[in-house]
Amino acid sequence: MIRIKSFLLFFISFFTITNLLAANVYDFDNSIQSFGHNQSLKAVYEDTLVDLARKYNLGFNEIIRANPNVDKWLPGEGTIIKIPTQHIIPKGFSKKGITINLSEFRGYLIKDNKLITFPVGLGRMDWKTPLGISTIDLKLEKPAWYPPKSVRDEYKKQGNFLPAEVLPGPDNPLGELAMRISIPGGYFIHGTNRPDGVGMEISHGCIRLFPEDIDYIFQLTDVGTEVILLDQPIKIARIKNEIYLQVHSSYSNQYDYDLEKLRTQIELLINNQDELIQINWDSVASLLKSRNGLATKVTVRK
Repeated sequence: MIRIKSFLLFFISFFTITNLLAANVYDFDNSIQSFGHNQSLKAVYEDTLVDLARKYNLGFNEIIRANPNVDKWLPGEGTIIKIPTQHIIPKGFSKKGITINLSEFRGYLIKDNKLITFPVGLGRMDWKTPLGISTIDLKLEKPAWYPPKSVRDEYKKQGNFLPAEVLPGPDNPLGELAMRISIPGGYFIHGTNRPDGVGMEISHGCIRLFPEDIDYIFQLTDVGTEVILLDQPIKIARIKNEIYLQVHSSYSNQYDYDLEKLRTQIELLINNQDELIQINWDSVASLLKSRNGLATKVTVRK
């Protein structure tokens, strides 16, 4: 595990919103496989899962999947809420830029030996966020939005009018800041005028961040920064002599949740000298079924 550093130490002037944990910052080196730790709390009467997600810098899907039997609007006084704030770093992540793991609805930025993580909203059905390796090729403050004809036609079919240009302001879905990635199609990493949509499939393919997160990421990102968009529903980490597993639902809906294939991957992390390490395969099978996104220890000791 690695020790969290407060973002406020670096850019305290960015924050005008209280009681929110914006893009969290951790020490980073190449040996790190996992960071943070899962938490739990007792809900109070006025809590909702949506509000708790924002407070702990989680996306909607992250907190909903970790608490599948809890009412998202009325958890109830005293209900135990799981806060999934331990994360395993995806394989193939960018060590010099931004990585977005689509199935996780989460982004990572490596900068000056720090790891910054933040939740994201993604493209919905028929407008999926693409995979690929790209770079930031344009940065905009107070951007106007120029929706393509296909998006304007969609609005028209729904009985709504969408102009060819949406000026900066409260009706602009790009929010206050936007960074275009070089994958063809005009995809942006941007803020939002609808923060509750972060962590959902809600956009026309762009990547949405909380306003407080895009404020930070925008400042740390230059034109030319590498951006990797990947899709890893299953992540595995060996932390000292323990194996951790984190399973998400597949963004593409094409992932094979095969226990035997996963068994092979896990056993590769356990060498012949590790005779005291045993895997709780029932726990592994349960995580494959629930796909709750919680990083979970699956080792037991003889």
